[in-house]
Amino acid sequence: MGQHLYTNKQNNSTSANRSVKKVLSFSNNYAYDLSIVIPVYNSAKTLEKLYSLIQVSLKDYKIQTIFINDCSYDNSWQEIEKIQKENTTNVIAINLDKNAGQHIALFCGMQMVQAKYIVTLDDDLQIHPKEIINLLETIIKENADLVYGIFSSKKHYKARNIGSIFFGKLFSKYASTPRNGSSFKIIKREIVNNIAEHNHHNIYIDELLGWYSKKTSFVEIEHNKRQEGNSGYSFIKLVKLALGLFINYTALPLKIITILGILSSLISFVLGLYFLYQKYVEDVPLGFTSLIVTIFFSTGLILFSLGIIGEYLSRIYLVQSGKPSYKIKEILK
Repeated sequence: MGQHLYTNKQNNSTSANRSVKKVLSFSNNYAYDLSIVIPVYNSAKTLEKLYSLIQVSLKDYKIQTIFINDCSYDNSWQEIEKIQKENTTNVIAINLDKNAGQHIALFCGMQMVQAKYIVTLDDDLQIHPKEIINLLETIIKENADLVYGIFSSKKHYKARNIGSIFFGKLFSKYASTPRNGSSFKIIKREIVNNIAEHNHHNIYIDELLGWYSKKTSFVEIEHNKRQEGNSGYSFIKLVKLALGLFINYTALPLKIITILGILSSLISFVLGLYFLYQKYVEDVPLGFTSLIVTIFFSTGLILFSLGIIGEYLSRIYLVQSGKPSYKIKEILK
């Protein structure tokens, strides 16, 4: 997969806008220039402002906006309903029956897109919608399949930033996810059509994008502080997401089991030789402590291995059961 870093310097010149519009003018087979997919979770206070900024920032384009309420417990759905009723021609409102997570919500919204390019945007206003133009210019200029918005400085809490860097390196090494990826990106319609074929419970959008994209580009954008509320991703949720990615899209945990098994065998062999030496050479009686330590070590390793295998089996069961990854409670369009 080819990757190219393109640093956009906020070039809003007339020639750049003309080139973008020229490319979009050939997209007569699509109802819109851009489909913006926004998963929503407890963001009632920011939605009206977010939609207003989208309209102002992208007034020169035909925009479709898709809000997916991921079973929020505040008034997010009421706010989405209000926006949709005032903009019935270009807004789709989806209300999920159960909380499915950000990636499943995005997958759900992608089933409704009607544009040549699809943008995924968070609901917290940490990214200004005007940055979408930078993504659009980059994907056209670079002729890329996928363009990520990357941040020179993330305005998250430190523990989350450190975790993102650590897991980003692991994902890029053992999976197809780019190290510098983010939730803010623009995707060609053809790639989204391929993703639509993967309807199962364990969907990780960025990993699927990595599979299908031949060329991925990046553009620097500004990341702002969160204006309202707290992130829906706690540290525990981030760890669960990372573990889910490793189990669903890599064989790394199984490789770890193999390595641990080999190490356990070597350690047990060395300990066995040591205790035999103690017994027959120095005539030292075998102690109760050594026996207990050996039992606990081997039992713990076996249980750990069975736990990982169980996780794989549970995911295979979910796929084989044929249950849908999400259920729509209500849809307005």
